[in-house]
Amino acid sequence: MDSFEFENGEVLKEVAVEYMTFGEPVFDENNAISNAIVYCHGSLGNYSGVKKLAPLLGKGDVFDENKYFFISLTALGSPGSCSPSTTSLKNKFPKYTILDVVNFQKQFLKEKFGINHVLGMIGNSMGGFVCLTSAINYPDYADFIMPGVSSYKVAGHD
Repeated sequence: MDSFEFENGEVLKEVAVEYMTFGEPVFDENNAISNAIVYCHGSLGNYSGVKKLAPLLGKGDVFDENKYFFISLTALGSPGSCSPSTTSLKNKFPKYTILDVVNFQKQFLKEKFGINHVLGMIGNSMGGFVCLTSAINYPDYADFIMPGVSSYKVAGHD
Protein backbone atom coordinates (compact mmCIF):
# COMPACT_ATOMS: atom_id res chain seq x y z
CA MET A 1 0.00 0.00 0.00
CA ASP A 2 1.19 3.54 -0.60
CA SER A 3 0.50 4.58 2.99
CA PHE A 4 -1.40 3.69 6.14
CA GLU A 5 -2.71 6.02 8.86
CA PHE A 6 -2.93 4.71 12.42
CA GLU A 7 -5.70 5.64 14.86
CA ASN A 8 -3.23 7.97 16.60
CA GLY A 9 -2.68 9.91 13.35
CA GLU A 10 0.81 8.61 12.54
CA VAL A 11 1.30 7.70 8.89
CA LEU A 12 3.64 5.17 7.33
CA LYS A 13 4.55 5.30 3.63
CA GLU A 14 5.23 2.37 1.29
CA VAL A 15 3.59 -0.23 3.50
CA ALA A 16 4.40 -3.91 2.84
CA VAL A 17 1.57 -6.47 2.95
CA GLU A 18 2.23 -10.21 2.78
CA TYR A 19 -0.74 -12.29 1.64
CA MET A 20 -1.99 -15.32 -0.24
CA THR A 21 -5.26 -16.23 -1.93
CA PHE A 22 -6.86 -19.42 -3.12
CA GLY A 23 -10.16 -20.29 -4.68
CA GLU A 24 -11.77 -18.24 -7.41
CA PRO A 25 -13.46 -14.87 -6.90
CA VAL A 26 -17.09 -14.59 -7.93
CA PHE A 27 -18.22 -11.17 -9.09
CA ASP A 28 -21.70 -9.74 -8.54
CA GLU A 29 -23.69 -7.48 -10.88
CA ASN A 30 -21.62 -4.49 -9.66
CA ASN A 31 -18.37 -6.31 -10.49
CA ALA A 32 -17.55 -6.66 -6.77
CA ILE A 33 -16.15 -9.88 -5.31
CA SER A 34 -19.05 -11.51 -3.46
CA ASN A 35 -17.50 -14.72 -2.08
CA ALA A 36 -14.43 -13.48 -0.17
CA ILE A 37 -13.63 -15.09 3.17
CA VAL A 38 -10.76 -13.50 5.10
CA TYR A 39 -8.58 -15.54 7.45
CA CYS A 40 -7.05 -13.64 10.39
CA HIS A 41 -4.06 -15.34 12.04
CA GLY A 42 -3.04 -15.53 15.69
CA SER A 43 -0.46 -13.29 17.37
CA LEU A 44 2.55 -15.45 16.50
CA GLY A 45 1.35 -16.37 13.02
CA ASN A 46 1.26 -15.04 9.50
CA TYR A 47 -0.74 -15.48 6.31
CA SER A 48 0.14 -19.20 6.14
CA GLY A 49 -1.95 -19.86 9.28
CA VAL A 50 -4.90 -20.36 6.94
CA LYS A 51 -3.53 -23.89 6.47
CA LYS A 52 -5.15 -24.71 9.83
CA LEU A 53 -8.44 -24.73 7.93
CA ALA A 54 -7.22 -27.54 5.65
CA PRO A 55 -9.54 -30.20 7.17
CA LEU A 56 -12.52 -27.98 6.29
CA LEU A 57 -11.40 -27.11 2.76
CA GLY A 58 -12.05 -28.98 -0.43
CA LYS A 59 -14.76 -30.04 -2.82
CA GLY A 60 -17.92 -30.76 -0.85
CA ASP A 61 -16.40 -29.71 2.49
CA VAL A 62 -17.62 -26.90 4.75
CA PHE A 63 -15.49 -24.35 2.92
CA ASP A 64 -15.40 -25.58 -0.64
CA GLU A 65 -12.60 -23.66 -2.34
CA ASN A 66 -14.56 -24.00 -5.58
CA LYS A 67 -17.25 -21.77 -4.02
CA TYR A 68 -15.22 -19.31 -1.95
CA PHE A 69 -12.30 -16.93 -2.49
CA PHE A 70 -10.00 -17.07 0.53
CA ILE A 71 -7.68 -14.21 1.39
CA SER A 72 -5.15 -14.50 4.18
CA LEU A 73 -2.78 -11.67 4.98
CA THR A 74 -0.07 -11.16 7.53
CA ALA A 75 -1.42 -8.59 10.00
CA LEU A 76 -0.04 -5.14 10.68
CA GLY A 77 2.79 -5.47 13.20
CA SER A 78 3.68 -9.03 12.23
CA PRO A 79 6.91 -9.82 10.33
CA GLY A 80 6.24 -10.23 6.63
CA SER A 81 3.91 -7.25 6.53
CA CYS A 82 4.60 -3.78 7.91
CA SER A 83 6.11 -4.30 11.37
CA PRO A 84 8.86 -3.07 13.69
CA SER A 85 11.23 -5.76 12.41
CA THR A 86 10.53 -5.19 8.71
CA THR A 87 10.86 -1.40 8.73
CA SER A 88 13.75 0.83 9.73
CA LEU A 89 11.64 2.16 12.62
CA LYS A 90 12.30 -0.82 14.94
CA ASN A 91 11.32 0.38 18.47
CA LYS A 92 10.00 3.68 17.06
CA PHE A 93 7.27 1.83 15.16
CA PRO A 94 3.91 3.48 15.95
CA LYS A 95 1.88 2.01 18.80
CA TYR A 96 -1.10 0.28 17.29
CA THR A 97 -4.38 -1.30 18.32
CA ILE A 98 -6.48 -4.19 17.08
CA LEU A 99 -8.64 -1.58 15.33
CA ASP A 100 -5.50 -0.48 13.45
CA VAL A 101 -5.02 -4.12 12.41
CA VAL A 102 -8.65 -4.20 11.19
CA ASN A 103 -8.29 -0.92 9.29
CA PHE A 104 -4.99 -2.07 7.74
CA GLN A 105 -6.72 -5.22 6.51
CA LYS A 106 -9.77 -3.35 5.21
CA GLN A 107 -7.64 -0.78 3.39
CA PHE A 108 -5.54 -3.50 1.76
CA LEU A 109 -8.59 -5.49 0.63
CA LYS A 110 -10.15 -2.33 -0.82
CA GLU A 111 -6.99 -1.22 -2.63
CA LYS A 112 -5.86 -4.64 -3.90
CA PHE A 113 -9.18 -6.35 -4.68
CA GLY A 114 -11.79 -3.55 -4.64
CA ILE A 115 -13.50 -5.25 -1.68
CA ASN A 116 -15.84 -3.15 0.48
CA HIS A 117 -17.71 -6.11 1.98
CA VAL A 118 -16.65 -9.68 2.71
CA LEU A 119 -18.75 -12.79 2.96
CA GLY A 120 -16.99 -13.79 6.16
CA MET A 121 -14.04 -13.56 8.51
CA ILE A 122 -12.42 -16.46 10.33
CA GLY A 123 -9.76 -15.91 12.99
CA ASN A 124 -8.05 -17.61 15.87
CA SER A 125 -6.46 -16.03 18.95
CA MET A 126 -5.49 -12.47 17.95
CA GLY A 127 -7.27 -13.11 14.65
CA GLY A 128 -10.45 -13.80 16.59
CA PHE A 129 -10.10 -10.39 18.21
CA VAL A 130 -9.65 -8.91 14.73
CA CYS A 131 -12.96 -10.54 13.71
CA LEU A 132 -14.75 -9.29 16.84
CA THR A 133 -13.31 -5.77 16.54
CA SER A 134 -14.29 -5.61 12.89
CA ALA A 135 -17.86 -6.74 13.65
CA ILE A 136 -18.23 -4.19 16.45
CA ASN A 137 -16.81 -1.24 14.50
CA TYR A 138 -18.09 -2.18 11.04
CA PRO A 139 -21.21 -4.32 11.60
CA ASP A 140 -22.14 -4.39 7.90
CA TYR A 141 -18.66 -5.34 6.66
CA ALA A 142 -18.99 -9.14 6.95
CA ASP A 143 -21.99 -11.44 6.70
CA PHE A 144 -20.47 -13.73 9.33
CA ILE A 145 -17.51 -13.99 11.68
CA MET A 146 -15.99 -17.12 13.22
CA PRO A 147 -13.65 -16.09 16.05
CA GLY A 148 -11.84 -18.90 17.82
CA VAL A 149 -9.69 -18.95 20.97
CA SER A 150 -10.84 -15.41 21.74
CA SER A 151 -13.66 -13.73 23.59
CA TYR A 152 -15.34 -10.38 23.99
CA LYS A 153 -13.93 -10.34 27.53
CA VAL A 154 -10.17 -10.63 28.09
CA ALA A 155 -8.71 -12.22 31.21
CA GLY A 156 -5.05 -11.30 30.65
CA HIS A 157 -4.43 -14.08 28.15
CA ASP A 158 -6.36 -15.68 25.31
